[in-house]
Amino acid sequence: MERVLTISKKNPRKKARKAAVRTAQYTSLSVLVFIVLLPVMILALKAFMTRDESIDVPIVIFPSRVSFDGLIAAFDGGFLNELKNTLIVARVNCIAIPLSASLCAYGFTRCKFIGRDIWFAVTLATIMLPGIVVQIPVFVMFVSFGWLNTFYPLIVPSFLGGGAVNIFLIRQFIKGVPKEIREAAKIDGANEFYIYLIMTMPLCLPVLLLITVNTFIGCWNDFMGPLLYLRQAKVYTLGIGIYHRFPPATNQQITYPNEQMAACLLMLIPPAVLFFIFQRQLIEGVALNVVKG
Repeated sequence: MERVLTISKKNPRKKARKAAVRTAQYTSLSVLVFIVLLPVMILALKAFMTRDESIDVPIVIFPSRVSFDGLIAAFDGGFLNELKNTLIVARVNCIAIPLSASLCAYGFTRCKFIGRDIWFAVTLATIMLPGIVVQIPVFVMFVSFGWLNTFYPLIVPSFLGGGAVNIFLIRQFIKGVPKEIREAAKIDGANEFYIYLIMTMPLCLPVLLLITVNTFIGCWNDFMGPLLYLRQAKVYTLGIGIYHRFPPATNQQITYPNEQMAACLLMLIPPAVLFFIFQRQLIEGVALNVVKG
């Protein structure tokens, strides 16, 4: 009887301790989320200010009235043309990168050839190579091809392997696909490409979706590539187009923060919407790759 009473006395203490720990966890996480989202909140508030209010000193955080002048200015000029160019580059890359990466990954996983493991190790070693190291020779090569002011430098490399990280992710996923499927298809007379495209790739949809969404976000936010290769306004993508249309303020030219923030807000919306739509699939793709790895 005394033992039951002591257990019942300890339970409220344990519950109170767990509640305190959970409250502290949620409080700290809420503070971190607020710190992370604070720049986005300021961006959104500035986007709906008037021109004069956006340059007031001291800085104004909350607009006195909602103004759409910044959004109108962001849409003026070549926004629609830049949006079209960005979607062209993103669409081609979203097809080419998963396709080429999956082909390489299937070859490294299912096809036997001399030096397969060595070539795969060399491919993975390229992850350690900083992109800026090869930027100059790649730039010289593309200029010699006459590809300046074209989309070729932003598109063609995506057909050449799709990136070592993507190859690794898909390879790890394919390794989890039972080999008996391929053997049964071989017995039925299926060729290697049919097994890859019809029987293996549908089973790899989670990781392919992960790579496709990451590719779209990367192309959408890309700034360095267009800055190097696109020199004419008619081929600008959104990143470089907004940079040229809303440059930093100088003594000769005033750039209003509400217009800059409105343009950034317009660029922020599509990736955010895409992430929220495919959030569950993206998390599942990452989790499955961790388990299979």
